[in-house]
Amino acid sequence: MVVPYAYPDEDDRITHRFIQEAEPFPGYWDESDERAMARAGAELAKLLGPRETVRALDAGCGPGRMFAWLAGVAATIVAVDPDAARLAAGAGRADGLGAEIETLVTDVHELVAEPFDLVLCSHIIQHIPTGELVPLLTRLGEVTEPGGLLVLTYTRAPVGEERFTLDRITGTGVESEVVGRARFDEAARGCIEALPIHHRDPVRLAELGRSLGWTQLWSWSFHVLDSWPAFGPDGDRDELVNASPELLRRFGRDAVVLWRRQTPTG
Repeated sequence: MVVPYAYPDEDDRITHRFIQEAEPFPGYWDESDERAMARAGAELAKLLGPRETVRALDAGCGPGRMFAWLAGVAATIVAVDPDAARLAAGAGRADGLGAEIETLVTDVHELVAEPFDLVLCSHIIQHIPTGELVPLLTRLGEVTEPGGLLVLTYTRAPVGEERFTLDRITGTGVESEVVGRARFDEAARGCIEALPIHHRDPVRLAELGRSLGWTQLWSWSFHVLDSWPAFGPDGDRDELVNASPELLRRFGRDAVVLWRRQTPTG
C-alpha cells in the first residue's frame, strides 16, 4: 500500500519559528521574499507573451502561497501537490485572482497535460532525496514548452559550502542539525521526524541545469540573514549582496532563478 505523502513541517511551524529567530529585523523575511519575487515577475514580463495567453504550472504548490504571484503573469494555471491536506488548506487562495486555477492532488511525475509556457517550482528541491533531483528537473523539462521558462526557488548555500540539515523545534528554539547525505535522504523519505533541508550550491545547481537542457537567464539571492558591517540595522542588504559578486558567493539563505528550456537548436 502506498502511504500518502505529507509535508514534514505541519502548518509550517518549524519554518515560522526559524523566521522569528533568524530574521535580522521584524518584517524583513516577508519583505525580502516579496521583493525577490517582484523582480522575478518583472524579468518574466520581458520574456512571456501577454498574460491572457500564458499557461502555467505550479509544481508542488502546497497551500497555494504562490497563486497570487503566478496569477500576475499567467491567466491559466494548473497547480499540483501530492499532499492532499496541504493543498485543501489553501483552496480559498485560488479565488478572486482573475485566473483560471485548477488544483490536482498528484505528483508532477504523474501529471498528464500539454506542455506549459511557464513552470514554477517553489522551495521543493531542498526537501527531496538527493537522487530525485535529476529526475525532477528532467520531468519539469518534459512539461515545459521548448523555449519555455522555469522559475525555481530553493534554499541556497554559500558557493562551495553545500550541506544538509535536519531542522526541529526544541525547548530552546529551532535546532539545525548538520548531517550527511544518507541521513538527509532518510529524513526526506519520511524515515526521520524533522524538516530536511539541502542547502544547495548555486553554481553547482546552474551547472546541473545546463547538463539537463536548461539555460539560466537570471538569478537573485534573498533572505540575507548573516551580519556584515555594511548591511546596517535595516539597510537594503539584498541589493548590496546581489550587486557584488564577492558578497553574492557568501550571503543569502534563498535564491530564485529563471531558466529557459533549451530548444533543439540551442
